[in-house]
Amino acid sequence: MTVVGDLIFSAVALFLLFKFFLKANHLDLRFYIVWGSVLGLFLYTRILSRITLWLFFKCYRFIEACLGLILLVLKFPFKVLAVLMRPPYAVLRWFSLLVFRIAEAFLGKPLTKTRKTMISFWERLFPPRTNG
Repeated sequence: MTVVGDLIFSAVALFLLFKFFLKANHLDLRFYIVWGSVLGLFLYTRILSRITLWLFFKCYRFIEACLGLILLVLKFPFKVLAVLMRPPYAVLRWFSLLVFRIAEAFLGKPLTKTRKTMISFWERLFPPRTNG
């Protein structure tokens, strides 16, 4: 994270220095300009880098907290709906299982017999092929 922050700062500083050098002395690089740039880079790495990193972490934690709060607010109605729908869903599940078991008890054997009859009819209608 420090390297990324340093690279961003360096890119911005390079752009600002270029603009400043262009306006101040038409990109005429002199010793005091190089000395000032090196001194600025040294001061940034020793002082401002820590402050910038601290600021980035504070911003990150703030954004993370805001997103967590937004997600909590967005999830809340769905959680309430899930809690409210548990009893009707349980009753519906119990009732569907009851209907299935009743239908299985009354229609199980007739359906199995009908299936076997249909299979035997199909086999009589289209006998299996033999190589002879």
